[in-house]
Amino acid sequence: MALNVSSERRGDVLVLALTGELDIYTVPSFRETVDRLAKDEPGIMLDLEAVSLIDSSGLGALVSLANQVGERDGQLGLLCPQQSLRRVFEITGLRRAFTFGTTFDELTAAMDRTREGTSNPA
Repeated sequence: MALNVSSERRGDVLVLALTGELDIYTVPSFRETVDRLAKDEPGIMLDLEAVSLIDSSGLGALVSLANQVGERDGQLGLLCPQQSLRRVFEITGLRRAFTFGTTFDELTAAMDRTREGTSNPA
């Protein structure tokens, strides 16, 4: 299955909405798209609501993106209302590597708390 990425700006954050599967077949185009759209963005949200699958290659791409954003003192948030996808992050031990939210407002608040240096309970 393909992966589609659309973008929109919400305040000072670039929101990238993903639709489809983030897997070994779609990671190259995902990386290319993110490099083109969000290379120097300080705040990025990935909307994973319409993502049906994330495999280990997809997780690796997300970790790489988080590292890149962190190197420029930016933030990466994951809008992830699906418990099944959040479970992938928990099982792999990557839950604490990302800021999560199940709604846009919840994720915005979590990113604000992270920026202020407090924890992310979401």
